[in-house]
Amino acid sequence: MKQHHKGAVAQPASQGYITCEAEIIPGLEGFAAAELRQRFRQRVVVEQGYKEGLVPFAYDGDLTALLDLETVLAIYGLRHFPIPRPLALLGNTEFAILLSMIEVVRELHPANAFQSFRISAAGEASTVMQRLRERIVESTGLAFVASEGDLLIRLRRPLDGSPGWEVLIRLSPRPLSVRRWRVCNLPGALNASIAQAMVRLTQPNSDDAVLNIGSGSATLLVERLQAGAARIALGCEPDQEALRCGEENVRASGHSMISLVDWDVANLPMPPACVDVLLADLPFGQLVGSTSENDRLYRDVLREGARVAIGGALFVAITADIRRWEHLVADAAADWTLDTVLPIKLPFGGGHIRPRIYLLRRKG
Repeated sequence: MKQHHKGAVAQPASQGYITCEAEIIPGLEGFAAAELRQRFRQRVVVEQGYKEGLVPFAYDGDLTALLDLETVLAIYGLRHFPIPRPLALLGNTEFAILLSMIEVVRELHPANAFQSFRISAAGEASTVMQRLRERIVESTGLAFVASEGDLLIRLRRPLDGSPGWEVLIRLSPRPLSVRRWRVCNLPGALNASIAQAMVRLTQPNSDDAVLNIGSGSATLLVERLQAGAARIALGCEPDQEALRCGEENVRASGHSMISLVDWDVANLPMPPACVDVLLADLPFGQLVGSTSENDRLYRDVLREGARVAIGGALFVAITADIRRWEHLVADAAADWTLDTVLPIKLPFGGGHIRPRIYLLRRKG
């Protein structure tokens, strides 16, 4: 993985640069690019992307540091092979390079971190792919699995249309968005990389009093404290099962200052103007919630949120019930200014849904 991709926008001066690619929730590429630049500064060159949800970059540093990125789904090491077809990967030189790529990734983790692998490529059922899988099994001792392998290898044509083939290997056994602290999951729980992007929209400050309305599995609150200290981190969740799930995740995260309470969202027992930041993963009305429930809930959230928010407070919410939410936000224009709308794309039921992230600002 030491070869810089020939399609790069800028050629780094250092020969130590490694070509990588970040996989992102489509719509959040800017957050990932900003995090890369903020964390690694002159050690990273973020390059031109050719496909939504992907951020290519050249990196000169310790690969293990990439595993701490918080706004990405996964990081891949990438190598361009000037070959006409994947069959050539079975050649001695090319296969030795492929094995070296695999070894680099395995050395980033404990010895038992990788037990299996899978290959994602067009023509996965072909004889060539079968031979390639067999050679990898023989050379690495890893077991091949058809899905959910620890070591993920991807083969594709270069996205910029240049000749040859690219091999990408994920640098971690599981996506980086699968957090270690998430020991309890709920249907429709928010992806942690989305939660981190939402948190960053609030411009975290150590003096923030943060309220997460409908805290569910506590993803937003944990990600908020991952981004930095807060004066108060409070989540209200009336559903007892969700509350227990959130408490498990909070304990696993080690962020003991997070408090979760079973308050009614429509009647928060809080004084007026006491909250600096509000966060909400609103029911989409698909896996969680319904259209009639959403109408009532969204009204309550905007009304009670306005009551407890200080003037200038930031409120970041996500929903796929777009028309309903935007209509109600417009109705609440006396209290809230709509600052930012970020459309994103999520896989759902064999297709996609397109929720939006909203940044509102309390007037006054």
